[in-house]
Amino acid sequence: MNNYDEVTQNYKKWYLDLKEEKIFEKRRLEFLEYHQKKGVVRVQVEPTKRCNLKCVMCPIDEIDKEKAKDDLKLEDFELILTKLPESVTNICLSGLGEPFLNKDYIKMVKLASRKGYYVEVYNNGSFFNKEVLKYAGEVNFSVDGIDEEVLKNIRKNIKINKLFDSIKEAVENKGKCKIKLNFTANYQNYKNIKKVYDFCEIVGIDELQIQPTSNNYAIGGSRYKNFKKFIQKNGEIDWSIFSKEYSKNYNFKLTIWYPRKMKGFCAWGFSNIYITKDLEIINCCQRVTKPIVFGNLKEESFEEIYKKMQWFREKHIKKEDILICNDCPY
Repeated sequence: MNNYDEVTQNYKKWYLDLKEEKIFEKRRLEFLEYHQKKGVVRVQVEPTKRCNLKCVMCPIDEIDKEKAKDDLKLEDFELILTKLPESVTNICLSGLGEPFLNKDYIKMVKLASRKGYYVEVYNNGSFFNKEVLKYAGEVNFSVDGIDEEVLKNIRKNIKINKLFDSIKEAVENKGKCKIKLNFTANYQNYKNIKKVYDFCEIVGIDELQIQPTSNNYAIGGSRYKNFKKFIQKNGEIDWSIFSKEYSKNYNFKLTIWYPRKMKGFCAWGFSNIYITKDLEIINCCQRVTKPIVFGNLKEESFEEIYKKMQWFREKHIKKEDILICNDCPY
């Protein structure tokens, strides 16, 4: 489904216009009001903290190996489902690690789907199992380039043929499931976006989502400081290229999450909630290695923990400093 007009309008609405402080503040407050009124509608549940890749922007190596070795248990996922508020419609069953490494992953997707949730799957293509297509509402593959050199520079250890074979297999067997690609833009890959668009068209992708690269390493650590140099180079990105290269002739939908780089414009803690494999509710999906832990669903109700998060939401509304949110492009 082509959405050329929407893409063109959104470049102005969500990027150019937001450089004007008054417009930004108006849209920010409207955004937060909207997400407050919605209540919690989307929950992201982390199946594992293990991964086979070494992506340059991923802080997974900061996780203690002992803490990371055990995946989310099926019975714990069942417990999570019993504790979610009725307002929740979407469950994103993916997090810091590669979800298909969890031996019970398909069972979890199936369980959530049969309980009426729209299930989102995000994966790197290495262990994709087409069985998931029977139950998921959408399956997302991380693809930051088509050229081998570009992709291997970003996603270390990636088996490119396996990734593309998995995508093609998903498209061929998708049924009612949507197949999407996620492109994390950085200074190394953004000029190659036309090749990604053409790939989406040829293969038959339903939607491509583009997002900025964020520095998700623990603030103050050596890796955080080193990756700041990478983030600074991303200032070279011409964000207009993504809408300019998108043609009316393409048959896939394009969604672009533009960098905002200003405080208090976030749905996390409002309508979106992140739950770790250990059943902790934390700040968001970005800074997860040394997060703010608000509570644990093994010990408290969802409502009790959500209430304790009020200070976090208020700081966003008032644009007050939250250290863990610093430098977030969203």
